[in-house]
Amino acid sequence: MRAIPGLVRLSASLPDFLAANAHAFSRADLLTLGTRTALENAVSSGAAIRILPGVYCGRDNWAVARVRGEAVNLWHPAGLVTGPLALHLYQHSLPAPAQCHLRVAKGYRPQVPEWVTCVQGAPVTASGGPDGVNCVVPELALLDAWRCTAPAERRAVLWEALWARACTWRQLKRELDRAPRVSGRRDLERVLGWFAEGATSPLEVRAKHEVFTGARFSEFEWQTEVVLPTRRPTVDMLHRRAMVIVELDGDIYHSTRTARDADRNRQTDLAAAGFVVVRFGWWDIVDRPEWCRERLLTVVAGRLTRPGGK
Repeated sequence: MRAIPGLVRLSASLPDFLAANAHAFSRADLLTLGTRTALENAVSSGAAIRILPGVYCGRDNWAVARVRGEAVNLWHPAGLVTGPLALHLYQHSLPAPAQCHLRVAKGYRPQVPEWVTCVQGAPVTASGGPDGVNCVVPELALLDAWRCTAPAERRAVLWEALWARACTWRQLKRELDRAPRVSGRRDLERVLGWFAEGATSPLEVRAKHEVFTGARFSEFEWQTEVVLPTRRPTVDMLHRRAMVIVELDGDIYHSTRTARDADRNRQTDLAAAGFVVVRFGWWDIVDRPEWCRERLLTVVAGRLTRPGGK
């Protein structure tokens, strides 16, 4: 039987215990706490829900991501949670999906409720245990999330997971190289190839290949060095004639006081040398790309037409 903290003989009713403990429990777990009649009464009253064969939880806890992960572990101990649910359990900033994907051995086709999808494949030995749930490693979870997502939405899932640092692009690339069949492999290899060109973050890759594209942005240099009197910083984007620099900032990478102080010092030195710095964040690039394009081009045009502009 799985050991769960606080799983001791009841001093309260079974419904109260289930309401207070956001976990999944096997039938055997619950029968150590009370009688069969108490469990049947809890189910019939709606206080307990049988979410999988032989697996139960409190009525208000069935939608908790950890509970659903524990439930499939209890129901099929040989399986490992994968896909979007595993990614959420590793990195809580990622959305918690309604669907649970479970990696099972090839040929295993059990009947499951609508909220569980079995992903068949070769046996997986490497795993992690975020939130006490047995999951595949994050890079395999992301690859499975790519597989099970509609083609039009795959890149969004990929960007979000990489930005949240669920895994690195190199880890994902190694997992992809080991996989014999992956739907949409060519597109995924294309995106990972963009990282291999020398990008420093998912934000830069997305900005370069999905936002600031086309002839209007052909004069920009990417990840280029600027020579200043006291330093030689590498900037994300540079329009040399207009002396406009674009810095792509993300809260994850610029959240500490040290990082913010360094950003201010760097920008002050650039301004002293005559550069204008335009800053865009992750959600600017994701949610309002056209605004980013329009603002940047306006700044460049203004600089080129100013007195003394080149």
